[in-house]
Amino acid sequence: MDIPEQVVVGTQTFDIVVRNRKDDGMLNDGTYGYTLDTENLIVIDGALSDSRQKVTLLHEVLHAIGFVYDTSVKPKKADDFSTWEHYFIGIYEEGLLLVIRDNPDLLEYLRHA
Repeated sequence: MDIPEQVVVGTQTFDIVVRNRKDDGMLNDGTYGYTLDTENLIVIDGALSDSRQKVTLLHEVLHAIGFVYDTSVKPKKADDFSTWEHYFIGIYEEGLLLVIRDNPDLLEYLRHA
């Protein structure tokens, strides 16, 4: 199964492209993919194994959710772990649910081994 061409995150649609490290200087040994929020673009390294591409795509979708939904006031540095934990969960809870609901092709791709 191929990587979906797009993912809908809230009101935004992100294009998903697979690129080669030779053609994209942002892909390197430490970077398997990246998300450009101003371009609504997710890039995945085509040299990765299928299982690593899936993990990387999910990682980048979580970045996209953060870009779209991180509108909360950040806790103070001195706040306790529970405050920070709830802040991060709050960023992703609505966005992740909507991504799951709105992107059946993404879920199908991620579910297949």
